[in-house]
Amino acid sequence: MKAVIYLPLLGSILLLGWYFTADRQPAPRSTAPMVSAAPTTPSPTPEAQQLPAAVDTIAAPLPASVRGTEVDGRLEVDARGNLLISSQIRHLFDYFLSLIGEESPAVTHQRIRDYLAQQLQQPALGQALELLDSYLAYQQQLVDLESRFPVTDSLADLFAREQAVQRLRATLFSREAHEAFFAGEEIYNNFTLERLAIRRDSALDEQEKAQAIEALRESLPEEMQQLLVPQIHQELRQQTLALRAAGADERQVRELRMELLGPEATGRLEALDQQRSQWRQRIAAFNAERETILAQPGLAEADRQAAVNALLQEQFTETERLRVMN
Repeated sequence: MKAVIYLPLLGSILLLGWYFTADRQPAPRSTAPMVSAAPTTPSPTPEAQQLPAAVDTIAAPLPASVRGTEVDGRLEVDARGNLLISSQIRHLFDYFLSLIGEESPAVTHQRIRDYLAQQLQQPALGQALELLDSYLAYQQQLVDLESRFPVTDSLADLFAREQAVQRLRATLFSREAHEAFFAGEEIYNNFTLERLAIRRDSALDEQEKAQAIEALRESLPEEMQQLLVPQIHQELRQQTLALRAAGADERQVRELRMELLGPEATGRLEALDQQRSQWRQRIAAFNAERETILAQPGLAEADRQAAVNALLQEQFTETERLRVMN
């Protein structure tokens, strides 16, 4: 069982090796330095050469939801005109593909091709269009793949699904594109499954599970840990909100933190919670006394304000007073 559980993590570590050691070149044929991609039409100013460009530069009408915004993602080429493969290209594709629903898939797909033709020259244009075709094929085949996997919380099924998705990507993309588009996502998914296996291990108590999860995270290279931080904190926020909305107590919140963050980070969060709670209590006490002062009859407005200022000076430091006033 343990060999099965840790096999995906090994795969993610190998993928991470691509992510952090690749030369970031568009293809083996080129080792030229990187330059920004230029539009195919002349531009009177250097600023117009910079990407991302405003969506309104595209001739076809855009849905109102993105009109006037900037494209999320960059296109970069080297000095020989070859496309540099990076996650920014996937961001760009996803930016346009998010319009499906407001317009038909065919219109959106053509919109991406038009944008690429506007921004790139050959050979980068052909390389970008080929990558787009692969990405669209991936999305379609991913839908078909998902339909073959039942909705389940079975750990074995979850591992099988993730491995099938990674195999699909490997068949459709070059190693370079696979790494650039999906490395961070696959690292996080594999870590999440490994963590879930620990959480479901009935042989461990809660403290041992928390320690095992922390050890799992700390066993990863530092670069991988940095990739995980934003996703873990986002997951923590979402699950904490869900727990509290369901009426969970602080013990359950603490268990969640222990599972996701480990003992040390949980301790830091609890200390921060205590500081925030104490601050809220101090603010509440100040506001109560302030209202008492303002409600006193017979005091001139200047005297009321002077008394409130004196209370503020008495209860807070100079830095704290700035927080109170804001």
